[in-house]
Amino acid sequence: MTRLLAADVADMEDIAGQAVAIARRIGADHAVASASAGAGVRVTARAGATDTALRDAGQGLTVTVYRGTRGGTASTAALDRHAIAEAVDEAYAMAALVGEDPDALPPFLADMAVDTPLPPLDAPSGVDIARLRTMALEGDALIRAASGPGMTLETVSSGVSSSEGVHALATSAGFCRGQTYSNHGRWLVALARDADGAVNDSADSSDRRFDRLIPTQLLADRAVARAAGQLGARAVPGQRAPVLFEPRAAIAVIGSLVNALSGNPQLRGATFLPDALGKAAAAPHLDMYENPYEPFGPASGGFDREGIAGRCRTIIRAGTVEGLFLGTRSARRLGMASTGNADGPWNLALTSRAERGSFADLCRRMGRGLIVRRLNGGAADPVTGNWTYAVAGAWVEGGSPVHAVTDVTVGGNLRDMLTGIVAVGDDVERHGAFSTGSILIDVMQIGGAP
Repeated sequence: MTRLLAADVADMEDIAGQAVAIARRIGADHAVASASAGAGVRVTARAGATDTALRDAGQGLTVTVYRGTRGGTASTAALDRHAIAEAVDEAYAMAALVGEDPDALPPFLADMAVDTPLPPLDAPSGVDIARLRTMALEGDALIRAASGPGMTLETVSSGVSSSEGVHALATSAGFCRGQTYSNHGRWLVALARDADGAVNDSADSSDRRFDRLIPTQLLADRAVARAAGQLGARAVPGQRAPVLFEPRAAIAVIGSLVNALSGNPQLRGATFLPDALGKAAAAPHLDMYENPYEPFGPASGGFDREGIAGRCRTIIRAGTVEGLFLGTRSARRLGMASTGNADGPWNLALTSRAERGSFADLCRRMGRGLIVRRLNGGAADPVTGNWTYAVAGAWVEGGSPVHAVTDVTVGGNLRDMLTGIVAVGDDVERHGAFSTGSILIDVMQIGGAP
């Protein structure tokens, strides 16, 4: 199989190692270097023709050099010996200009992922750009074929991509390790139009294994249904009512929880969940589990950017916080150990011990209320927990959606939202690091027509 990527792990380890060696020779007390390379192909189509076809590649080196406890960082896209030495010199010079920060020093070798397992992440597609073009055109044709009486469907974008990458980390403590990986994607954006207006919506799939992407037909059906389902949207009166978040919208709620449990907010107290360990943060039927080692997981890895391994662990157990997301600096300042989350969370799954059900089951359980299908803009205050977003979705009466909604906002406080989750659906979707089903919250403030 012909690979897109020319570089391999040994190449990147050698480059990162060179940078560290040069830093030590010029007098650095510590040094950390990260080298990476990537290559990919991407094709999009619309209106029966290829819209874009792109093959790209990139590479880079980032090096942090320490003079005592002062660290300076520089980067370069050129990886020859002269460019590496120049980047190291610049980082060394920068270190003299910053303040001392002993907590930011790199971790000790004994704490690093020297021999922890590396989950498999590399599955090159072997698909050439001609085949990607055929797939993109197929998606475009499926969307346009869904047009019917009183409604036309147009393709905003139908795309397919395949990429490969490699990264390596080296430190003056003696750590030097790398890994190859792949990422593949397929996406469709449909525009539905009738006599009263037009609405667009999308569906997408990503995986490290190309053959695990959601089939084009299913994605087209989703994109069309989502776009067409927003036609004829009506306002609803402002009120307090239950809210059902589809999985892709529920991710925003989980993301706010993860941010609240991360190192810097916990360190500064700039979170609606200060000193969270051991405290209730969500409904007692909820659990959240982190797994860095899932084979081909989208957020899997053997170590973070500091060389620290994550571990399989429970973050939320029965609604109570058992874990935080810490890098080395924030962990030291909190008097704790890094959890290997300098890059953010590994694969996270939100599950429920309560009765689950399909999306239709949750609608029936809700009875009357709002379905949130997409967030259109808004904000979450990480300190107070106040959460307000404009949304697209549908109104439910008698346990069934009756019409799409427009000019609607949804608001609440994240503390109340998390403890007010009454059910998690079995319609589980994965978006990036997060995996969840639909989330039903008992009551939120819905802003609509007077």
